[in-house]
Amino acid sequence: DDEDEDDDEDDENAVYEKSTEASMSKSSTSDDDEDDEYERLKRERLEQLRRERKKQEENLRKGHGEYREISEDEFLREVTSSDLVVCHFYHTDFERCKIIDMHLSDIARRHTYTKFIKINVEKAPFFVNKLAIQVLPTLVLFHDGVVKDRVVGFTDFENSDEFPTARLEWRLAIGGCIEPSLVDEEA
Repeated sequence: DDEDEDDDEDDENAVYEKSTEASMSKSSTSDDDEDDEYERLKRERLEQLRRERKKQEENLRKGHGEYREISEDEFLREVTSSDLVVCHFYHTDFERCKIIDMHLSDIARRHTYTKFIKINVEKAPFFVNKLAIQVLPTLVLFHDGVVKDRVVGFTDFENSDEFPTARLEWRLAIGGCIEPSLVDEEA
């Protein structure tokens, strides 16, 4: 009887060992699969970051990250060379144009994937006429060189000269020229 008990015990131990080995083998395979998946995700994310960095460098070379004045001769090249462009049509004597200038200077530094430019209406009669600019200030929002939206005067700012920069950012986000996720919620 002792021998039968020993044989039964040996059989149980053998089954347990095989079961443990199989479990460890599955666990090892599972760990390898997880490691492979992690490495794949890591490579994809690094590649995405490289592409974003390259695009940002390209945008900075195109004048993104700053708010600058252009001439009528530069207008078409400027609005068609970037995916997203905000162009401020202004007059030097209009106080509200200066208020928009102040806000856009700040916004341009934070939203480098969008180009921010301004053009003096007195020096650009062709585009003022072509784009039917009648009220100043007017912001024309371009997507791939095509007009997609306009911000005319101060109606979006309750006709008040004092409004937070975030309010203008919010309006530009509605027009699709800046990412809403980067806009302050207090707008």
